[in-house]
Amino acid sequence: MELAGQIRRRRKEMGLSQEELAELIYVSRQTISNWETDRTYPDVQSLLLLSSLFDTTVDELIKGDVEMLEETREQDVKRMNRLSWAMCAFTLLSIVVILYGGIIAEWPLAATLVSGLSLLGLALMPAFEVERLKKKHDILTYAEISAFEKGAEVDRTAPASVRVRTHPMRSAVLKTLVAAAIGALFGFASTYLISAIMC
Repeated sequence: MELAGQIRRRRKEMGLSQEELAELIYVSRQTISNWETDRTYPDVQSLLLLSSLFDTTVDELIKGDVEMLEETREQDVKRMNRLSWAMCAFTLLSIVVILYGGIIAEWPLAATLVSGLSLLGLALMPAFEVERLKKKHDILTYAEISAFEKGAEVDRTAPASVRVRTHPMRSAVLKTLVAAAIGALFGFASTYLISAIMC
């Protein structure tokens, strides 16, 4: 990102070492090194101190980075949408395979379930990638995902957002239980339907 180069360039123009700059803005030398090598990004307070020290505005310091972050966000939105469609397609395909194999083709029960559940397993791969992208952008609720996709400000102070962030374990357990219930229902219905038709 451009900020890393700006910090390095402006520090050298002022004749400061990383250690000296670190002392002036109350961080460690390693932190400055991480900023200059683009491993980490300064927090708001550090950006304000840097802009004051370098006699520039925060906007000027991060201008290129904001454009790059917006471009990255747009790419990630497109990727999330593609992955969501892939997840839905594999899920529907698994249902079609189970119904086709059990009802029309009269495959053995084991072959039908293995084929259908294998496709359902493939649906999990895009789901895991969507979760990684959500974590990258710190979006957890449907409202946050919707705002993120529209390029709007993500409101992390909404009651649902606060609840999810305050009790992450409860949210994870609830999601797991809902997913397990849906999976069990799907598995039971598929098995019952196929065995009823085959008998």
